[in-house]
Amino acid sequence: MKHRGPLITLVVVLGALVLVLSLNDALIPNQASAPGATRPRVLPTSVFAGKDEAEKMAVAIAVKDGKAVGYLCDGRSTEAWLTGTEVSGHVTLEAPKGDATVYADVNRNSVAGVAVVGDYEFDFNIDRAEPPAGLYRKKDDKTTIGWIILPDGRQVGIANTNGTKAPAPTLDLKTGEADLVTGETR
Repeated sequence: MKHRGPLITLVVVLGALVLVLSLNDALIPNQASAPGATRPRVLPTSVFAGKDEAEKMAVAIAVKDGKAVGYLCDGRSTEAWLTGTEVSGHVTLEAPKGDATVYADVNRNSVAGVAVVGDYEFDFNIDRAEPPAGLYRKKDDKTTIGWIILPDGRQVGIANTNGTKAPAPTLDLKTGEADLVTGETR
């Protein structure tokens, strides 16, 4: 008579081991893909535009692949181009000379935060800008023009010619004379 006890015990132990390993994979998420484990959440390409709460300053922020570009403009003489990053829903932007900053929280539909340009500090809450609304720029040897097209179609912008600032001319979107600004271009 043969002893089958050790063989049956081995089969039962192996079966239990396979079951435990299967449950482990099903119940415990893979650490590399767990939210916030190793990679920050980054928004897809998005452009947001609107006015500050006092309706004095237009704000546009473009986000793409973790990079961000912003433009603050009153349509007369105050403007600032800013660059920075978007990480885990937070945008940090700064002007090259440090004379303007933006700190904001961003989600799929809006951006809310605080900005400082010159001596003016303001809060803003702007919405996603569906085309043709958005942030545009045109640059040649002497002049840089920035436009924010607000969701309601109004345009706010400044033409800066060698440091002399004036209200921007109306942007004709049909001519393609200006570039749409994304989070990686300015």
